[in-house]
Amino acid sequence: MFKRKSLLLALLLPAGMLFAVRKHSKKAISHRSATAKHLATSNNAKIVAWDIHKMLFTEPDGHGWECLPKMDTFKIVEELHNNGIQQVILSNISHKSFGKLSMNNAPLMKYFNFSGSLGDSSGIFNRKPHGKYYKQFLRKNSGIAPKNIIFFDDKAKNICGACEQGMTAVQFCNASQARQKLVQLKVL
Repeated sequence: MFKRKSLLLALLLPAGMLFAVRKHSKKAISHRSATAKHLATSNNAKIVAWDIHKMLFTEPDGHGWECLPKMDTFKIVEELHNNGIQQVILSNISHKSFGKLSMNNAPLMKYFNFSGSLGDSSGIFNRKPHGKYYKQFLRKNSGIAPKNIIFFDDKAKNICGACEQGMTAVQFCNASQARQKLVQLKVL
């Protein structure tokens, strides 16, 4: 049986947006641009998924819970919550660090659905950017089509991993850029 080989290309565009393109021998399919157009025209976003460090909290100096909230991003989180958009955490943070971080920042963490969130399972195939990690996340959110999930992460490899599973993924630069993208996708 002949299997068509494909190559995943990551394109960094001027506005800091990363799009993944799967290129086949006869045609190129841009999963992100098609999904972005779908979301932008139909406002079907059901979940916004956030990585923790550099998006919601500062980069930790030591342990994963030793960081400060980024209030400019949490303003967006609160606005999404008030607009009825479900939000989850999709991070490689350890369960111990996530527990301590959540307890230390309980008033801010109230905006997230923890049953749909996914943290590190401490295995090589249970961490971003591995496909099994994203598939596990999608199983936890099985009522939502991957194209209706917007995922923010600061690492290009994690964006590509999410795109391979059909999610709309945005490489996070700062809160202003995230807000602009959410407005573009008609989520805010």
